[in-house]
Amino acid sequence: MASGPPSALDPAYSILLFSKIDLSVLEAALKKFSQQSSFQTVLSDQWAAVLFNGLWMRLGPAFQARETQATRSQLLSWLQPFLLNPEAFDCLTAQNTSCQTFHNLISTLNDIYSSLEVEKQRKIFEGMESFLLQEDSGSHCQDEAVPGLNSSSWLANYLGFFLERATVEELKRLVDEPKLQILARDPAALRLVSQLHLMPDLARFYTALLTSPPSLNLFSIPDNLICYLSPEALRNTKVEDALVLAQRLNKICFDPRLQLDGNTSVPEPPFWEAKQMASGLLSSFGNFSEVILRRLGQTAVGLSVSQIEGKISGQDLVAALPTLAQVKGWSIGQARALIQKLLDSGYEVSSAQNLAALGSLVVGLSSTLLQSLPPDIVLEAVKEPEFAQHLTHIPAMLKTAFVEQLALAVPSPTVLVQAVPDTLTSGIPNAMLAFGSGDHPRLDDLNSQKWTRLQAAMFFDEVIKNVSDFDSLSPYILHGFTCASASSLNVEQVRQLAMIMKRKNVTLKAEQLSCLAKKVTEDGIPEDLDKYPRDIVLFLSLSAYTKTGDCKHFFIRVGESNLDILQKDSPLRSKLLSEALTCLGISGTHISKEDIRILGQLACDLDGRYINNSAEVLLPRLEQCGGPFSLDQKEAANLALHSGASPYGPPSRWSISTLNALRGLLPVFDRRIIQNIPQNVVTSWLNHALLDPSWPRQNLRAFIQNLPSSRYRRAAAQCPEEITEINEELVIFSERELQDCLNASLLAANLDKIKNLPFTYEQERVFKSKLDELYPNGYPEFVINNLGSLFKLVTPEDIRKWNITSVESLDTLLKASSENDDLAMIVINRYIQGGSPLNATALNVIGSKYFCRLTEEQLNSIQPSALRMANQLNPSACSQSQKNILYPKAKIAFQDTQVFSKYYKLIQPYLGGASTEDLKDLSQKNVNMDIETFKKLQEKAILPLTPEEVRGLLGQNLMGLKAEKKNSPVREWIIKQRQESLNSLGIGLTGGIPNGYIIINLGNKN
Repeated sequence: MASGPPSALDPAYSILLFSKIDLSVLEAALKKFSQQSSFQTVLSDQWAAVLFNGLWMRLGPAFQARETQATRSQLLSWLQPFLLNPEAFDCLTAQNTSCQTFHNLISTLNDIYSSLEVEKQRKIFEGMESFLLQEDSGSHCQDEAVPGLNSSSWLANYLGFFLERATVEELKRLVDEPKLQILARDPAALRLVSQLHLMPDLARFYTALLTSPPSLNLFSIPDNLICYLSPEALRNTKVEDALVLAQRLNKICFDPRLQLDGNTSVPEPPFWEAKQMASGLLSSFGNFSEVILRRLGQTAVGLSVSQIEGKISGQDLVAALPTLAQVKGWSIGQARALIQKLLDSGYEVSSAQNLAALGSLVVGLSSTLLQSLPPDIVLEAVKEPEFAQHLTHIPAMLKTAFVEQLALAVPSPTVLVQAVPDTLTSGIPNAMLAFGSGDHPRLDDLNSQKWTRLQAAMFFDEVIKNVSDFDSLSPYILHGFTCASASSLNVEQVRQLAMIMKRKNVTLKAEQLSCLAKKVTEDGIPEDLDKYPRDIVLFLSLSAYTKTGDCKHFFIRVGESNLDILQKDSPLRSKLLSEALTCLGISGTHISKEDIRILGQLACDLDGRYINNSAEVLLPRLEQCGGPFSLDQKEAANLALHSGASPYGPPSRWSISTLNALRGLLPVFDRRIIQNIPQNVVTSWLNHALLDPSWPRQNLRAFIQNLPSSRYRRAAAQCPEEITEINEELVIFSERELQDCLNASLLAANLDKIKNLPFTYEQERVFKSKLDELYPNGYPEFVINNLGSLFKLVTPEDIRKWNITSVESLDTLLKASSENDDLAMIVINRYIQGGSPLNATALNVIGSKYFCRLTEEQLNSIQPSALRMANQLNPSACSQSQKNILYPKAKIAFQDTQVFSKYYKLIQPYLGGASTEDLKDLSQKNVNMDIETFKKLQEKAILPLTPEEVRGLLGQNLMGLKAEKKNSPVREWIIKQRQESLNSLGIGLTGGIPNGYIIINLGNKN
């Protein structure tokens, strides 16, 4: 019975078959068959449909004749194996099954709902939908004039638990929205929904039905829907009711440990959604007393910056600090406002106890304030486990400041490793990890920290030499694997190490995987390749692999790997795609679904020609790629979406679910696509997407920019009413309405909200002009820190009016000006002109991008200790005079490094300022300088070096000299050397001074 019925067997034959069997015999056989535990695997969908057609024709009348629900349910329970197939519902329609009978069928299916797989639940719902949407009668089983069909319990009676598998669009097809609002509030429907895990879109829609006017009492909202309340539904809630609701939000929405019934098949609402609800709930509060703040608990995370500054007294804030310090999810803006208010109210961070008492508010602590504290206080505070945990999400610059203080409080780097909690590990500078051979941390201490890849690389080589069991190393040490360590291990050791990396899910970069692959495959590709890191396949030779396996299997592996390790247009990635197409026999531009499956992530690189010919199968794959897309990919995808030649259909028929499914393709939308999407769909989708931080702001901004103002955007000839609240609704206001109705002070006080919304460029110009009017002499620092995308409208003259006093402001502004280097330098200069030091924290913020644009005077002000504590900087773009300033500082900064190989790793970026004497010294230390570093040395320092000294510098990289013989400074060095000395290098260098020639220096005639 597992295979389908023969084509000659028509469902009508089963009617004839079962009509010949005595009813009691048939019922007994059915009962026995239904009791078989494996019936779902024995009976195919095709056989179920064929047999059910005959069974229902025979048993339908018997079902109607049963006098009690119990006996009817018994008969239906015997039919369960056949009802699991959605095609059975077509039989019900064909045989004019009554709505009452259908209702009884659904009740029976409800009894087995929880035992069905999700896919089977979905198929049955599709069958139910087909029955309820019979073409000849419209929406079936609904009639206000017929008792039983006009019940407000329709959702419970005719959908039951299968409502869980419906989409918003399907529910709207079954029942029009006005009636749905009535049905959704029925007590039986609410009891039903309280037991379900609706998908997020449906949960939001159902909750909106309950809260649309006239709103259902919020206390009647089931627990599993409470987290989908919109902020608007919670506004204007009475204070006492809001405090009671806050307790529910805290328990259900903010506590990630809570699962209403252990079901994890549906994702829980994200934290940001709960925070938006909290914001809506608190919007109607007047002032926030200590008692209210304590009762709010976690819901206090919804406080706006303007509420913190204007509606909480300093005394109440200090008293409520123990509660607020436990609140998770403060934004930096909120935390800074709270801490500033605490400080203004007399709170002193003068002890370890008071510092630790800040708890989660520490995210808003000023690095300047932290660095003003005695280091011992900071050390004591981070020993508190709960406080240390709150340091997880603090800004990188604040982590650096904490580590700087801890480094001052302990006697050595080894003790620092023990003192720093793992939440601050990433803030330890590389120079502090250059451990000496006699002062190396215990392996347990190293294993307990969450190292970055660059940090772990500082000590990986030494660890690997001194450990016998690679399995004892944490993933955070293993991802510091270096090619140098691979060269010191034999093939078997490298293979063992690689297999442990796979088992511990260690993520490696391209250069790590490349040298790992070379070592692992020295004796051929291992047969147990599945035991090695998945991404190593990207660096294997196809020809070598196909000696033991076919090419399709190879490219299945490639497609499953993280192809983003390779740059999109890199030669290796392009070669892999070309070889994959050849392997699959694809000579044209048509791609099948099976081809896409094998190509996996490689399909993301297929150009527009393939999209033009295979949009149906290729677009869903491209949606998952995440971009960026090439121009021809964008054009082809746009054309396919606009024409409707895609699995998503024409834009005029798109729904909210469609737009969500197209998330990854949003960048290819243009005006003609966006303007063809139904207005109600766009409005409903935007209402949620605008609040969801996971939607890229630039994509939403482009989407809104293309909305036709006459259809979607508000317009006002004059201001109908003044805007009193800043929220996502402002996005659809016209520029004229914003100009006329938005108060500049309200705007300034709520910039933290504005910067997170994707306003159009025209709207942002209105905001900028209002700020200019309000602050003609320059923006205050709290405005500067919250400009967000408004910064791109700022002029150099604007910045020169600002006082940039904190490294936090510097960091914010440099991120905002990342596309305008000239503005960035004006920002940096304003920071320095204000007297702020170029310490390690500031250097980390400035980074390599702007480091070489500092003036010589500014570079001279940098202390060597700042270079030591800063992240590694790259001065390769600096002028020679700048390099000459930096090199002596770097020598002092790293001079205490005991192991020379680690000293060299730290000093290497600064060697462009090294003198000839320093280079001669390095030539005696076996440094194996790479040729790229050699090319960056100053020419006047290289020219006096002898060929033997250059051999000493380059070591195993000596052959690189020949490849660069025509390029500066190698060319200039060669022509200064005697040819016989060059010959002694044994690499075939020519162009030196022939033997017998005399060199006369005419450079100084005096």
